[in-house]
Amino acid sequence: MAAAVLIVIAASAWVKTSFGDRSSKSASAPKVQVPPRAWQLAADLSGSQFVLATGNPAAVLGVTCGDTTTCFLSTGYGLDYSGGGGMFVSHDGGRTWQPTTLPPDTAITTLVSCATSTWCASGSGRLDPTTGDPAAKKPSRDPELMVTTDGGATWASKPVPIPVDVQQLPAYQNLPAETTYWPGQIDAVSCSAPGICNVVGHTQVDAPGGGIADELVFLRTTDGGTHWSSSILPELSSEASFQVVVQSGDSVSMACPTANACIVVGSLFPVFNLAGGVVDVWRTTDAGKDWEENRVQNVNNIRSGVTCPDTVNCWMIPQAIADPASGKYSAANDLLHSSDGGTKWTPVAAPNFDPPRIPPGGGTWSSISCASQSVCYLGGSGIAETTNEGSSWQKVSLPSQVGGVLGISCNHERSCVALATPVTQSGNFANEGSLILTNSATASPGQD
Repeated sequence: MAAAVLIVIAASAWVKTSFGDRSSKSASAPKVQVPPRAWQLAADLSGSQFVLATGNPAAVLGVTCGDTTTCFLSTGYGLDYSGGGGMFVSHDGGRTWQPTTLPPDTAITTLVSCATSTWCASGSGRLDPTTGDPAAKKPSRDPELMVTTDGGATWASKPVPIPVDVQQLPAYQNLPAETTYWPGQIDAVSCSAPGICNVVGHTQVDAPGGGIADELVFLRTTDGGTHWSSSILPELSSEASFQVVVQSGDSVSMACPTANACIVVGSLFPVFNLAGGVVDVWRTTDAGKDWEENRVQNVNNIRSGVTCPDTVNCWMIPQAIADPASGKYSAANDLLHSSDGGTKWTPVAAPNFDPPRIPPGGGTWSSISCASQSVCYLGGSGIAETTNEGSSWQKVSLPSQVGGVLGISCNHERSCVALATPVTQSGNFANEGSLILTNSATASPGQD
């Protein structure tokens, strides 16, 4: 477990293009460096409810904002069999936070995606005692889309039709043979307008030795979850028996820069052979009717979710990269950038400012979010900013109590939030709550 820091920046504008507008590839932004905005402490959230859960099962950790005022924070707690998922809401840009009331027996499985300041959605799972392995008292959860129309005051849930895996379990120990049902799980949600959401999830098995391969499923609703269209993402014949890597929030991620254009990234591995994993990228330009699949070469796992500020440029952070000659993997010191909508990926050197204070579960850089073609932020042993498409990076000055940065999410070039851990005087990460940081002129003074 670890405590957290949230960081926010003030607003600018998105850059959006189209997969069909290939001329945008050559319209590079000027390589002009501008000073990064300061990130300041806005609130100190103490108490056990604000301590971050970073262990297993994979915790949903992070913060997102629908605009410059409405934000949602997930601490990752409540993802066990009997509890619900913990979520907090802020209506003043991250300065004050209140718990939200979720539907009974519900755990969140994704961060919140907001179409407006009041209409937002999140992937969730509702406890179902008839699923999973009831004889062993290990129930599972049915996938649902959780929707708020009042900025998080109330939530309603709609079922998401991800296929259910059926397994015949033999008798073992003192338990009888039984037919078991394993619901799927929602991995990412992206909403472009009230009622219109794209969802990606995967079928659920008793990993890693269940014997039934996982499948990735893309679903779309235009009426808030009442009706759905869906498609199973294509797979290479060599991946027919592969399963999804179980990893907090990033094994399957999705970025949808427009309502119809989405990029899905999945970390997959053969059963009983995690070292033989692969990373695949799927893209659609017609809301999931057609898909193009490509494998990311010399990469077997991803450390961060994919971020795409427009339909051409995408970034992510690999866990390890193989030497093309020897095939031997080593810890990645690079980022991955695509300038053609996810078809090809090129390593880009990551900045190295000073010895890292590595956050739990992450490396030197563990998260990335891009607000436009030019502007991206890295989080990990601090925060780095580029304003020229990664040609150079600047170290962002942070308050002294900030330790490792676990996640960054941007709406605009100057509207970003980051979740981080505090650091004690001894250099260790604290476990006593969360901090909120902002660069807003109206923010409360921080303790620096």
